[in-house]
Amino acid sequence: MKSIHIVSKNYKQNAILFLVVLFSMVSCEEFLEPNMPDNQLIGKVVFEDAATVEAAFAYIYAELRENALTTGKSTGISYLMGLYSDELEHPGTGDLETRSFYDNSILASSNAVLILWNTSYNIVYTANRILEGVGSSESLTQIEKDRFIGEAYFIRAYIHFYLYNLFGEIPYIKTSDYRKNQIVSRLDKKLIYQNLIEDLLKSKELLLVGDNDNLHFRPDYWVVSAFLSRVYLYNGDWQLAYNESKAVINESDYALESTTDGVFLKNSTETLWQLDTRYPGYNTHEAYNFVIVSGPPTRATLSQTFLESFEVNDLRFNDWVGAFSNEQGTWYFPNKYKLYSATDSTEEYAILFRLPELYLIAAESSAELGYSDEALGHLNAIRFRSGLLQLDGLDKNEILEAIIQERRIEFFSEQGHRFFDLKRKERADYVLGLIKPYWNVTDISLPIPELELVKNQNLLPQNDGY
Repeated sequence: MKSIHIVSKNYKQNAILFLVVLFSMVSCEEFLEPNMPDNQLIGKVVFEDAATVEAAFAYIYAELRENALTTGKSTGISYLMGLYSDELEHPGTGDLETRSFYDNSILASSNAVLILWNTSYNIVYTANRILEGVGSSESLTQIEKDRFIGEAYFIRAYIHFYLYNLFGEIPYIKTSDYRKNQIVSRLDKKLIYQNLIEDLLKSKELLLVGDNDNLHFRPDYWVVSAFLSRVYLYNGDWQLAYNESKAVINESDYALESTTDGVFLKNSTETLWQLDTRYPGYNTHEAYNFVIVSGPPTRATLSQTFLESFEVNDLRFNDWVGAFSNEQGTWYFPNKYKLYSATDSTEEYAILFRLPELYLIAAESSAELGYSDEALGHLNAIRFRSGLLQLDGLDKNEILEAIIQERRIEFFSEQGHRFFDLKRKERADYVLGLIKPYWNVTDISLPIPELELVKNQNLLPQNDGY
């Protein structure tokens, strides 16, 4: 039976021991299967102590950093969905499974797809165990309960959001009961977003401003509000997206950096949420994965199509795009995170949420609501920071086009933003169909992992095209 290592720097050894035992019994591959051992006693003991709950969260954030879809490694969506969209090109040497994302030849048996699915639902399971265990705890204080429950609701919604936007209709798992989970069915968009919003509103009620730490390693009230604005935007709830994004911009202490060169440093004023490193002095997997130090490269490079999309004098090209040259050629790569080896102290952390997204959500929702001047104001704030001319006199459609372009440049190689924008705007077929010879309309969603369909027939039918 597979055990799961929990990375924690500050929590009690007995807390970690309890969780190793617990998660060994409920690994991702097993929690949907029958004949689950009874772990209720262990679960009750684990969640009677705040330190062990903290260790459960330490496990979640270690998974987000190391193994789950948010990892900066080549198994994460920053890399895979960059290849899947028009951001990255694959060098064509080795790693055929990763290349399948680039040339749209993914199979339902793909191990990379299975990892995205399994690690995600493993985190959802852990969040549900926290919700159940903390909710029934008789020893935790109400303040502790509120913080833990609010954080778990957020994590559950956060993961399901990505699962839906990657796979389409999915189960929304709200319990750790394996008997229920082994027969779950997939939900449509309406029900998925209903569940997302319900979880996030509960989380927002419980979490406080600055509830955790000054390096923003844990989601707080403003992170929930920011993510809720994204969910509303994707769901076409323009007024609600506008309200949430404006609240973060106007009422929080976050502020845009004056220039682009400090955006991805550890103390950036615009970072809402980032992941701690495994050890002091370590930096990001993103830098190690993307930065090219020899050529020809074996890792993905920025596509020519993407490079040509920059405006002249955009500071983000100078600060966020790197280049390596030798006698064989020149290759460009994402260089937002620059430190690919250890330093005396950690200088860069992997960022999951940045304030510029709130400006562009406010811009898009404003435009959809007919507030053109306000939309341009938010859009131009990002352009000004990037050294670009201010836009003026645009109609609604022109503003929306400018926002999509700005999002393309601002969020490249970050958490699949580009592909999700093409998908939600129904532009993937047009944009990717022109540049990817094997693109098919059914590639808009990844396949449900074949092994999951075998285990649970209620997940059928498979997504079209697989």
